[in-house]
Amino acid sequence: MDDATRMVRAAKPQGREPHAVNPPVVRASTVLFPDTATMRDYRQRRTTGERLFTYGARGTPSSMALEEALCELEQGDRAFLYPSGLAALGAVLLAYTRPGDHVAIIDTAYPPLHRLAENHFKPRGVEITRFRPDAASLATALRPNTRLVLAECPGSYSFAMIDLPAMAQVTRRHGALLAIDNTWSAGLFYKPLRHGADISIQAATKYICGHSDIMMGTVVTREAAYRPLFDLNGDFGLCVSPDDCYAALRGLRTLKSRLEAHERGALEVARWLANREEVAEVLHPALEGFPGHALWRRDFTGASGLFAFHLAPPLADRADAFVDGLSLFGIGASWGGYESLALPVVLPASSPGGTAIRLHIGLESPADLIDDLAAAFETIGAMGEA
Repeated sequence: MDDATRMVRAAKPQGREPHAVNPPVVRASTVLFPDTATMRDYRQRRTTGERLFTYGARGTPSSMALEEALCELEQGDRAFLYPSGLAALGAVLLAYTRPGDHVAIIDTAYPPLHRLAENHFKPRGVEITRFRPDAASLATALRPNTRLVLAECPGSYSFAMIDLPAMAQVTRRHGALLAIDNTWSAGLFYKPLRHGADISIQAATKYICGHSDIMMGTVVTREAAYRPLFDLNGDFGLCVSPDDCYAALRGLRTLKSRLEAHERGALEVARWLANREEVAEVLHPALEGFPGHALWRRDFTGASGLFAFHLAPPLADRADAFVDGLSLFGIGASWGGYESLALPVVLPASSPGGTAIRLHIGLESPADLIDDLAAAFETIGAMGEA
């Protein structure tokens, strides 16, 4: 079935008795059992990996329904929930590494991931190496004690693409696990687990929840890789509000329709920007001429609403003024909601160009957004002339 159909049907209540369209919210800490034997049976079965309702922190029917739908979306076997996307990235590092292990992290990854690794894992004995977004650089970065490779596609800020099947071959030969930050595609336009990854991570805060009002991270894994995360979540008591789970599951129902609208609007704006003399380069994988376009065409089925562009000289140092001159674009972190956002960002060293302007194209009319961008160009042009 198409993703749109699968997301409408995933984790739906079953049976012939009358029932609500959506799984109900179940708020619980204590779970009651009919007798001690049943309680011991359920708890024992849960230690073997069964997903059972035994205590609120171990998962509720609300969180289990969302996990089931996420496995449908990402075509994986097990799903785990976290209070933010960064928490999900940190959980992956914590679950799969020990002091003395080595982790290779792509240098185009979400910048807070690098800070997390350097500030909290490296001082505790986990070796960290960065690699450029290609399989050859990854192969050079690997060490005998490499246990985990963390990549992102496309890269944060730079939108650099990777050849995931090639990286998966390198990682598999080495015996390490390969984890991919899949937030840009929302798990809809890109299926890393189909291309050789072991773990797919998302900031569900963004497109899955879709309304800029929920914090959540998700991890979906292959069956062979799930156990360390299962144990970590139980040992740390990691859990997510059932109300947030309900809202995220509701977001999944409309994910494809929303993403397709984001894609259409972003491409219209990106193509308009590409024809402006004030723009040096548009960083959007779906545009012909972008360095990773061929990989995007091969591995992705669509593009989301997030991309960036560089101002051309002599306006290159006016990114802040340009963003300040916009009226329909909000200025703020995150993205993936229904509203458009603009933010100056600094690209990693492997992506020359310095500061870029990152845009998230929301669900407003692209024509209105283009008018707003045109007015901002006039503002910084006049400033430059002065």
